[in-house]
Amino acid sequence: MLRFRIPSALALIAIFSLAVWGIYKPYLFWLLPFVACLLVFAACCEMLKMIGTNGAFKAWTIAASLLVLLGGYCFFRYPNFQRVKVVLGFIALLVFTATFLIPLVTGGVKGAVQSVSASFLTLLYIPVPIAMLLGVALIGYGSPKLDGRLFLPYFVAIVKGADIGAYIVGTLFAKSPLGSHKFVPEISPKKSIEGLVGGISLSLAVGILGALYLPNVSDAMLLLGSKINADAAIGRITGAAVISLILCLLSIVGDLVESIWKRDSGIKDSGGYVPGMGGVLDVADSLLLAAPFMYAITLTLSRF
Repeated sequence: MLRFRIPSALALIAIFSLAVWGIYKPYLFWLLPFVACLLVFAACCEMLKMIGTNGAFKAWTIAASLLVLLGGYCFFRYPNFQRVKVVLGFIALLVFTATFLIPLVTGGVKGAVQSVSASFLTLLYIPVPIAMLLGVALIGYGSPKLDGRLFLPYFVAIVKGADIGAYIVGTLFAKSPLGSHKFVPEISPKKSIEGLVGGISLSLAVGILGALYLPNVSDAMLLLGSKINADAAIGRITGAAVISLILCLLSIVGDLVESIWKRDSGIKDSGGYVPGMGGVLDVADSLLLAAPFMYAITLTLSRF
């Protein structure tokens, strides 16, 4: 498992770094929305397979998810164009209405409530948070004070620090004479309290170090610190610790939510797109519930 996990992680980091850094480049600006579309497509396929949705509802939900994602990208990419916002409003209305109309078009009365509910759950759970991640990366278009190309990797590193810390510490304790104490065995038997502490600790370390030394991020966090404490340096560390803790807890909840769905569906992994890690949802689940908070924090910092 580990021999596949490390190459997959390195490949994902390389693709993510190139896509985020290229958003301001005239020849690479398309890469981030393209990667996001692939992510949404794969995640929606896995989600709908878990739920058991097929046919017209599956096709429509995937198409609508891509439409929502691209609409979100345009919203964040062109924040000052009113016509774009009007068009996006019509698109949102179209998606909302059409989802209800699918049973009428297909004549599929049986299971209509479940299928409509599954479509809306998928639309809210996958393309909306991923669009917000794009919003974090694109924040520099609306605020010259912030560079989203640094804030998005910073936030992602905090969230993934929780996954990595939990995996390393949990594995070490499980193999030690001390053993490990189960966290939520009825949901995820391998998760332990020791892993939880390790994940939180690494998230806090990543968040504080990034706030101290990462260019642009450190300046914004210092400004945030001045609002928290008379000593801006202490306030910066405090602010970074609070943000990191909230992101870490949201990532843990996101991971547990997907674990509940997988257990209910009777599967171990959401898919097999990422060798050594499982499916796309297995990789992205910790980011999805944390994404709205990431965007809210970035937007708040851009207003200082």
